[in-house]
Amino acid sequence: MKRYHQLDSLRGLAALSVVIHHFVFIFTGLLWLEALNYTPLRILKAGHEAVIFFFVLSGFVLSLPFYSDNKKVNIPHFLIKRLCRIYIPYIVAVGCSIAAYLAFYRPGVYAGFSSFFQDVWSEPLSFRLIMEHVILLGSFKDYALDPVLWSLSVEMRISLIFPFIMLFVKKFGWKPNIALALLLPCLSVLLNNLAHPANPSPISSNIYFTFHYLSFFILGALVAKYRVNLMSAALRLTVRQKYVLLLLGLTIYTYAGIGDAVLKRLFSASGVWVALAADWGIAAGVCILVTAALSSPKISNLLGQKPIQFLGNISYSLYLYHSVALFSCIYAFRNLLPMWATLFIAMCLSLLTACLSYYLIEKPSIQLGKKWTSSPVRKLKEAQEVV
Repeated sequence: MKRYHQLDSLRGLAALSVVIHHFVFIFTGLLWLEALNYTPLRILKAGHEAVIFFFVLSGFVLSLPFYSDNKKVNIPHFLIKRLCRIYIPYIVAVGCSIAAYLAFYRPGVYAGFSSFFQDVWSEPLSFRLIMEHVILLGSFKDYALDPVLWSLSVEMRISLIFPFIMLFVKKFGWKPNIALALLLPCLSVLLNNLAHPANPSPISSNIYFTFHYLSFFILGALVAKYRVNLMSAALRLTVRQKYVLLLLGLTIYTYAGIGDAVLKRLFSASGVWVALAADWGIAAGVCILVTAALSSPKISNLLGQKPIQFLGNISYSLYLYHSVALFSCIYAFRNLLPMWATLFIAMCLSLLTACLSYYLIEKPSIQLGKKWTSSPVRKLKEAQEVV
């Protein structure tokens, strides 16, 4: 199965934007940061947009084996590999978050810091809280240890049902699949309103909004299904049209996320549906960018640069650990070092931790998944080759 290195690089750039987002989101009262939302530089701190990017990319990558004519996907093997790839590094990160919390957290009110900063690590550590992070069922206080963990609960839940979703995606064309994807957010809102969960926010481990995010996995799977057609259509465009397409994708991706705020201010719009619609705008931008990246040799060459590829390799670990590094440094150095120095140390620590996690946790976990799903025939061949 062909591996698209461009997608790894895009994932790395998206992870970096999440890092920048959290590094600035801990502050409040800075007008220039608010103004940044209405400039092209917003893409550098587009944190939630990056999460939607991850979901679309996951749908694309996970669906590829299901489109192969040479080999039927073994669903138990698929699930085992996915658990090893996502869950083992996740559990290690949860353990590191607990250790950092116990070592560095000091309760109190910190002037100049946002409610986001005040909320993370503010929940008293308990056995129930830890088990909720382990089991990933229901709506739990996912911000208590590491604010990015909510998206991992979504990723794991969808991974468990993804092979069955692919039965529908493969059987039907793009219109029924788009219709299904559009119905899922409606189902999320309906179930959320009926159940009245403790955490009704879409950006959380709320189990009902998992259906909403499932729609973006379906979109990613559709882009993979029709990738040849999409790439052929993009290649037929003139140079000017290609630049327009790329600019359109970047614009939609960058600004759709603030569409809900604009609608609320201009038209007094309200309700969670506004935020869900904004997510769909982001996903549309992602689909355009993925198509552009796969079909453009220039973009592919840019994304193929070694530093960007390496960033893609460590992207999952960087995503898992940057907040832990950031909060640890803030609490450890806030009275010892100027803030710029603290943030610099936190960034370096984030990258270092991500590298260590990639080589010591991620890669062995991936190899473990491959080992557990290797067929006896393959193992015999490998043994014969060694002999």
